Amino acid sequence: MRCSVVIPCHNGVELTRACIESLLGQTTPPIEILVVDNASSDGTAELGELAPSVRVIPLDSNRGFAGGVNAGLREAQGTTILIVNNDTLAADNLLDALHDVLDSDSNIGACGPVSNHVKGDAHLMIGEFGRDADNRSALASELQATAPLLQDADTLAGLCLLIRKTTQREIGWFDERFGHGNYEDDDFCLRLRLHGYRLAIARRAFLHHEGHATFKSLGLDLKEQIAQRLRQFGDKWRDHPAGRATVAGIHGNWALAAQAAEQALRHAPLWLDADWHIGRHHERSGDAQQAIVHLRAFLRHCPQHVDARLALATALVRDGRYPEGQQIIDSTVRHHRLTIDQESQLLQRLGQLAYDQGQFVQAAQHMRTALEIRPESGELHNWLGLCELASDEVAAAATAFAAACEAGCGLAYTNLGICHTRMGKLDAALQCFEKAVREVPDDPVARANYEAGIAAQRSMPTAIA
Repeated sequence: MRCSVVIPCHNGVELTRACIESLLGQTTPPIEILVVDNASSDGTAELGELAPSVRVIPLDSNRGFAGGVNAGLREAQGTTILIVNNDTLAADNLLDALHDVLDSDSNIGACGPVSNHVKGDAHLMIGEFGRDADNRSALASELQATAPLLQDADTLAGLCLLIRKTTQREIGWFDERFGHGNYEDDDFCLRLRLHGYRLAIARRAFLHHEGHATFKSLGLDLKEQIAQRLRQFGDKWRDHPAGRATVAGIHGNWALAAQAAEQALRHAPLWLDADWHIGRHHERSGDAQQAIVHLRAFLRHCPQHVDARLALATALVRDGRYPEGQQIIDSTVRHHRLTIDQESQLLQRLGQLAYDQGQFVQAAQHMRTALEIRPESGELHNWLGLCELASDEVAAAATAFAAACEAGCGLAYTNLGICHTRMGKLDAALQCFEKAVREVPDDPVARANYEAGIAAQRSMPTAIA
């Protein structure tokens, strides 16, 4: 392989030095390391003395992450280019593991490693290895022996990104309007997706990341920076349906994402994520058959997309196809390392599977375990209540539904009212049904129970289950 490395930086000379040394120590070293100096004042210019393959590209002003990356891309001589933050340390096999993924499929446009400090599915729970950078090679060895080759991703973090030079020329440059950073990588990845490329996480490649060193050195408010750049990202893509779908997905509005994705299919036929957004919406709204159609279409292009596999399993279970759903779940768990969020979602899906099969005690246990991971989830509390209620544990169910209501799950008010009815607390039940109607006005069960309570006044009939 002929790989160029581009490291944009502003000060942090010791971090940059350590990063370079970890790259020089690769099993297969890069042909060049281009340090793009965004007007540093701490001796970064002298790092070119570390090795003949290291060259510093000085800029007369701080052009931010995107500007620094573009300056390096213009001079890179390699057939592949690794973009990497200066506050990172590479495991010895990083370049080899990344290239294994990029070389595995010509339709993979970019790939990135797993890390201790990164967004999304690339975040790795390190466990016994901790956050100690000195353990990165031991962790990489474990991953090499146990982890799958790759996992499909919706987007990749710019802190470490491997691309082909030809692909970068096809897609274009990083958008320098994003300033010091955040969402310029999402923007670049969206453009890759619109060209029909897969994005992949190299599950056997590990990169230690200190985390936000540049923002800290500049004294910037990270949360405000992220919020500003998200608004900027949304403004840039507001007139493109694929962009609107992506922004809606970031906010968890899958109905809006699906609506925009339907439009995108007519304007951007190569965009891989349209079926994902549409399928996710149908799965969340309970239309299992349409979810299955779209999720399978998406998985034909991105077969190792964990969230899509789990969503498909859920849809199959809802459609009564238990063995198929269970097989996908078992295969996903066996072949993929799950993030905390994915583990919680899987436990919820296993609980739903057990519930649909009448195994209510087992279902409740799955929900409790999931709640240990996501105690703030109103949906999980509501599901636990349903499991307890199905086992005639009415008091326990009421406690779970009350927690769900407290967490903002409007549907749980109806279920809590049903519990109060069974316990003979008719006035409390009517209050719950009234709240349910306010919270979820389109829910026919809530409306029916409320109207029955009003009609019967103090002699509440048996509530509708």
